[in-house]
Amino acid sequence: MSDFKQSCLILDKPSGMSSNQALAKIKKKINQKKAGFSGTLDPLASGLLIIFFNKATKLCSLFLGADKSYEATIKLGYVSETGDSDGEIISVKDVPSLDERDLRILEEKYTGVIEQVPPMYSALKHKGVRLYEYARKGINIERDSRKVTIYNIRLDIIDKNYLALKVKCSKGTYIRTLAEQIGEDIGCGALLSKLVRTQINNIDLSSAVNFKDFLSSSDKDICEKHMKNVDSILDNVDACQLSETNKIKILNGNKVLIDIKPCEMLKIYDLKDNFLGVGEVNNNSELIPKKILV
Repeated sequence: MSDFKQSCLILDKPSGMSSNQALAKIKKKINQKKAGFSGTLDPLASGLLIIFFNKATKLCSLFLGADKSYEATIKLGYVSETGDSDGEIISVKDVPSLDERDLRILEEKYTGVIEQVPPMYSALKHKGVRLYEYARKGINIERDSRKVTIYNIRLDIIDKNYLALKVKCSKGTYIRTLAEQIGEDIGCGALLSKLVRTQINNIDLSSAVNFKDFLSSSDKDICEKHMKNVDSILDNVDACQLSETNKIKILNGNKVLIDIKPCEMLKIYDLKDNFLGVGEVNNNSELIPKKILV
């Protein structure tokens, strides 16, 4: 099997397991030790998880900060400790009647820059300890609100007790918290009963491989059908080719002059089309290496 030194996998993570559990099974399947993923999905959540292997892990951060899209189901009238259906129910209220006009008002309120207080059941750290670890011990940590951006949001009535949610949002948005905020505005509380991540940047869930299908795939299919070289998922990024002399300079961490307009990110290849990594071009037409993968 390949060494997957610059590889990534676009995975459809199933509900019912953590992102780390899914990662561990994938690593075991292909006998790889070094891997990481682009943004944690809660055990309840399913959908798009991009897994990076070996030197490709250097590009994880490019996707952690990416815009993301989700589809969710919100259960009205119930509030839980965790903000989703996995947590203990702490409040139950009657659900008021809603119509389309009510939903359009909510959509308008939550479009644009909004503030959220990160949930206690989250992977954020306080003094080096994950917040969910405090929460499991019954300890509440004061959290400052954060600004996030909702680019678009759509709410639809499924029935009296459930709403369907589609949203595109910035890094750091908690969909569980968004469901709770919507529930508070309606006046009955709410929790998240289903969540699917459908997009990261321009990468869509339709291009992902099913988790069980991957685990049952042959080595040949894994190499030829499922694994991608990481540069292929940066298809909205311009590219350049370097001479052998400039390649050596870049690999040694030095900048080189290049005839390309300034940009924050540029894919770098040698004359044999081998992917070297990414860099940026400054106002002096200098290519500066940022993340080199060879």
